[in-house]
Amino acid sequence: MRIKNRFLIILISLLSVTTDIIFGQEIHTLTPGTLTVAVTTEAPESEFDPQLWIRRYIEEFADKNQLFLSWVVVPFNESWLLASSDKVDLVATNVASFPDRVHPGASFSDPFLYERRALRIKAKDQGKFKTLDDFVSRKVGAVAGMAAERDLINRAIEGVVIDITSTFPELYDKFEAGTLDAIAEAEYYTLSGEVIPSHDSSVVLIDHHDLIPGQREESVFVVSNNSSNLLQAINLFIHETEFPISD
Repeated sequence: MRIKNRFLIILISLLSVTTDIIFGQEIHTLTPGTLTVAVTTEAPESEFDPQLWIRRYIEEFADKNQLFLSWVVVPFNESWLLASSDKVDLVATNVASFPDRVHPGASFSDPFLYERRALRIKAKDQGKFKTLDDFVSRKVGAVAGMAAERDLINRAIEGVVIDITSTFPELYDKFEAGTLDAIAEAEYYTLSGEVIPSHDSSVVLIDHHDLIPGQREESVFVVSNNSSNLLQAINLFIHETEFPISD
């Protein structure tokens, strides 16, 4: 009888410890069971689109953690503030971890990719342009709030015309229509340093450089501090799962 009672006590203790561990790791989102995620594109389809890569990555994370996904399409500019105001659990708009984007109420995840600044031009024009200085009297576009906008403002010499749009579709439509000569954007890299292809042969990227010389520009997710255990879970996922995920 004593042995049986002792066995029951040990079993209850083990169950209690296991339960504590499980609940300690359980993700509590703003809407229970639903991971609300800010993105910049409604339904990305191109294999060259970073928003498609990010969606697949978050879908894998949500599936692994048995969370329903709710996508919220937002402009990029100041999207990083949505997590700190509890509008979303997670901002997945490809935010670079600049110090001036830190805001009370949210935290940056560990980086999942990094970028170098570049200019996108049409392949037929690569004999004309090498650097931003070659675009005097020509138009170069970027999306408001992006690192690319900062880069243009910091580097453009007098005579380079800067055209800032609110959204990526607007920016790329202008480029395809020929009203922009170049787009300020990025070359994307895995954390191990491999280029992630972001364009087909109709365009090329030129003028590669770091936004801040010698400093790696890293992309992160922005996580609401009120979505308990989400930051720990997404960081664990980043360390276990290389970005991007193939379909």
